[in-house]
Amino acid sequence: MKIIYLLTFIVSYSLFSQVQEIARLSAFVANSDFENSIMNFVSSLEQKKKKPYKQDSIVSSLNFQFPSRKDKAITGSEFVRRVMHMNAKERDSVIYKEIAEGNIPEALKQSIYLTDSLQDSEGKLHNVTLCVLPDFLAIGSDSDFIRIPMLPQTAQKLANLFGAILPTRKISNIIHCHSQQKMAPHPMTPDSTMTSMPIFARHDSIIEKTRNATGMHQRTLIAGHKKDIVITNRIVGEPERLFIYGWHYQDGKPIQPLSAAHGINYVDYSHGVRLIRDEVWVDHKRYSLKALLQDSILYSLFSDEAGPMKTTHYLPSF
Repeated sequence: MKIIYLLTFIVSYSLFSQVQEIARLSAFVANSDFENSIMNFVSSLEQKKKKPYKQDSIVSSLNFQFPSRKDKAITGSEFVRRVMHMNAKERDSVIYKEIAEGNIPEALKQSIYLTDSLQDSEGKLHNVTLCVLPDFLAIGSDSDFIRIPMLPQTAQKLANLFGAILPTRKISNIIHCHSQQKMAPHPMTPDSTMTSMPIFARHDSIIEKTRNATGMHQRTLIAGHKKDIVITNRIVGEPERLFIYGWHYQDGKPIQPLSAAHGINYVDYSHGVRLIRDEVWVDHKRYSLKALLQDSILYSLFSDEAGPMKTTHYLPSF
């Protein structure tokens, strides 16, 4: 009979979690040791409830917060027409305004949580959860948008606005590793049109046609279709350079090694901006990702460079 009462208690507690239920069942049990067993069971359940490393608590603390897209916001096609004949700086002023106001496809605003076991500079493994966007920043609606290349200054300004950070080379690799949709790179003809809006739009249409063919939802984590604008220690010594990396093949090898071939005012169709939340969980504790990148031991969780990050943003900061 005691077993029956115990099972009854477990079910009742799981469904209702009421203290009265404990008292009611305890009245049927004369053996004090058995009562203690029940109370120990309750205590263990309460301890499990208090564990901080739960997905629902991570979501509430790390989630991106973007403004809602306005009903009359321009679509991707309208954006392309509007900026078609602008130079890079003029175009970027429009890019910043649209994204800052929340003109991003709702599906591409959704946070993706990547959990991994990563090694610090002393060789110790840590459980880590990063919060990233599923795709590169885009302008428009879910049904009509364009992934938009931009200057690193604009990318940095948007990252700061949304409590985010640009990826390191290692974070770019981590995202590709975890990606459910690893797209094959599609290079365009390397000529003077690479920096033009028509090529931006044509390349994005190729990406979207390929993505649609897979049948995967827009919220799916996707990688391999563009290079990342990244942060690196080299920014300190080369503040006037743009640093790009990635465009991974499906086997994980990048087409583009870390490069500073272009000046900071250069942008072409192959560049993308993916935001990483400046909050990360490491071993059940929440930290600033920027702070960890500058930590003498934990920096190597997110950077494969020699030593902590000297800066975590393009200079000058916004």
